[in-house]
Amino acid sequence: MAALVIPHGGPMARNYGGFDWFSQFFASRGYTVIEPNFRGSSGYGFEFEMASIQKWGGAMQDDLADAAKWLTKNYPVDKNKVCILGASYGGYAAMMAAVKQQDAFRCAASFAGVSDLEYIVRKAKRFTNYKVVKKQIGDDSDMLEQKSPVNFAKEINIPLLLIHGDKDRVVDVYHSREMFEELEDLGKVVEYIELENGNHYLEIEKNRLKTLNAFDKFLTQHLN
Repeated sequence: MAALVIPHGGPMARNYGGFDWFSQFFASRGYTVIEPNFRGSSGYGFEFEMASIQKWGGAMQDDLADAAKWLTKNYPVDKNKVCILGASYGGYAAMMAAVKQQDAFRCAASFAGVSDLEYIVRKAKRFTNYKVVKKQIGDDSDMLEQKSPVNFAKEINIPLLLIHGDKDRVVDVYHSREMFEELEDLGKVVEYIELENGNHYLEIEKNRLKTLNAFDKFLTQHLN
């Protein structure tokens, strides 16, 4: 059986029980789905949530590989058929998993994911939330470079799907464009889809359907 690890966005947010159209789509295709509330998620106390502050790509990332390993240990899931897929911060986590957790994941897919933390902080200097962004992500250039998937494209050796709206005002389309260019130049297995007039929330129906169909095709190709 194939499975998906779907980290939520935020990262200072959380997954709740109940219906979710995104995860339900994949469950309807026969995938076992786990949506872990990794370290840094809200709802588990102040200390737990603060574990996301300037810790992108660290222990909160390790929690996702642990979720995959837990699935394969406790459910009839083939350890060679687990993919990580997410949006926004979840997209960042998927790309970072492709860099450092290839033993846990067969493939990775990102919608509107962050690939360059330095770019996030640099761009924030023009806006009133700069202090908040700097506190959450950090401003040490070396650290930001080490936590940015775009700088480690050479190390990615699993298939990667990138999808991004060209009008995204939350995570600039730059992130997926740059990631794709780096991977393509290196001859990696990567696909990039840019959604016309697409925003961060897939509010246009045809873009939502295009995204889900692209994910479905990608997973069928690499997990079945």
